[in-house]
Amino acid sequence: MTQRRRRIYTRRRQQVRRQIFLLIMGALLLVVVINKVFVKFLDNKGLVREAFVTTEGGKKSGDTEGTEAMNDKLNRVRSEAQANGYPKAVISLLDKNPETVDFVENYGEKMNSPAADTIDEGVTKGEIPQLLQWDQRWGYAPYGTSIVAVSGCGPTCMAMVIAGLTGDMAITPAKLAAYGTENHYVDEENNTYWKFMREVSGNWGISCSETMLDERQAAAELNAGHPIVCSVGPGDFTQNGHFIVLTAYADGKVKVNDPFSKANSEKLWTFGEIKDQFKAMWVYSLAS
Repeated sequence: MTQRRRRIYTRRRQQVRRQIFLLIMGALLLVVVINKVFVKFLDNKGLVREAFVTTEGGKKSGDTEGTEAMNDKLNRVRSEAQANGYPKAVISLLDKNPETVDFVENYGEKMNSPAADTIDEGVTKGEIPQLLQWDQRWGYAPYGTSIVAVSGCGPTCMAMVIAGLTGDMAITPAKLAAYGTENHYVDEENNTYWKFMREVSGNWGISCSETMLDERQAAAELNAGHPIVCSVGPGDFTQNGHFIVLTAYADGKVKVNDPFSKANSEKLWTFGEIKDQFKAMWVYSLAS
């Protein structure tokens, strides 16, 4: 009798365990189904967004994946550049701005290529184009004992100003760099003398006024269509010295054309956050 009761008890306990197991599995299945239905509902409402970015190649990748891919490319290009004996100043571009990675990667192939004769893009007279000193169309061109990509922020800024105010697409950073070198506007460390900013534009019928401006004055000049080249010290744009172009002002924001950075040029800046970095300013307008 005792054994029979034990067998009955054992069977009942197994049945209870099976029932509990089935209940748990059913609950889990129900959660999965509800979750899928809920996500589909949100997606139909446009409330679900893929956490992806589109890369230059057109495929989607996660933010982390894209960052890792860029880091891998930077490390590869840096290693190859060092192995090929590229100048340290060229390799250092990678540390200053990862946007230069393609320029550095192609240095060996293109360092002796002739620079483009024109900007080769639509330039509307009165609008200041965004030009980059490390653009492969002219970045390999010589400037002093360096090259435009490394040291040519000054000539690139002047090319933006002159091409924009005159509408002349033949005014390239390489041509301004050659003019600066030939006429001794660059020092032994390949820094551009400030007098380059004062004097060069007159050759193309552009007046220049060197003056420090407050926000109200800068806004007035920019709204009159007068671009402003600024020499800036350490801060948002450089660790040492650099030239940038202020091109527009609206709603308390300044548009900056930074010849070394796409990212800096694509954002708007408040005058207050960058004014303390200004060391000198030059205002340009077509000579009357």
